[in-house]
Amino acid sequence: MKKTLLMAAVLVLTAGVTLLAVPGSRVRAQPVASITLPEPGGIEQLYEGCNNIALTFPNGTTSQTVVQAVSPVGAAESMWWYDASQNRFLGFSLAAPQASDLLTVNFLDAVWLCVSIPEAPVRLSEEDAGSTVELRVGDTMEVVLDGNPTTGFLWETAAVDASVLKQLGEPEFEPDTNLIGSGGKFTFRFEAVASGQTLLQLVYHRPWEKDVPPEETFEVTVIVQ
Repeated sequence: MKKTLLMAAVLVLTAGVTLLAVPGSRVRAQPVASITLPEPGGIEQLYEGCNNIALTFPNGTTSQTVVQAVSPVGAAESMWWYDASQNRFLGFSLAAPQASDLLTVNFLDAVWLCVSIPEAPVRLSEEDAGSTVELRVGDTMEVVLDGNPTTGFLWETAAVDASVLKQLGEPEFEPDTNLIGSGGKFTFRFEAVASGQTLLQLVYHRPWEKDVPPEETFEVTVIVQ
């Protein structure tokens, strides 16, 4: 007996891979990341799990360069290449580069590039000041604060235990408008790197005014498990 199933689309989650089932079509995985390869390569779509691709990076390109070419940032977990002469796989991971044995790759190397859906960062604003934030190791966090650098005031990190919560690069400023002198938002990015607790304190001040209290202070307690 045939049964008719009426559905517009069914989202299927199997072994961590997102599949989309549409009536009358085959079930297909949806890409979660991509990598832009140098010529003669192009943009390769990557699916959750390990993807077998041929690299077009020049001979001697560092594995870190390849992994960092994956978008979005944080999606790439590891890269593997089979060394026939040793009859084993060599691997590289951004999380443990010191333990990696695949340090460089060559043109047309066939590798397994393993990716996952990156967790959305925890996002904080002025309203979260004074709160306690709980993270897991590997989680990322963004702090977005209003400011106007044309006045000489900048948001800067005044206190944080970097062994628990590491700042990722310098803060970015995005103006609210294209007008000269426009205010906007400063964005700080952090990564939880080890279990522990730390006070995160950001201050809004003119850096050259050494004996002047900051105009504003943002503080949260971060607990990493």
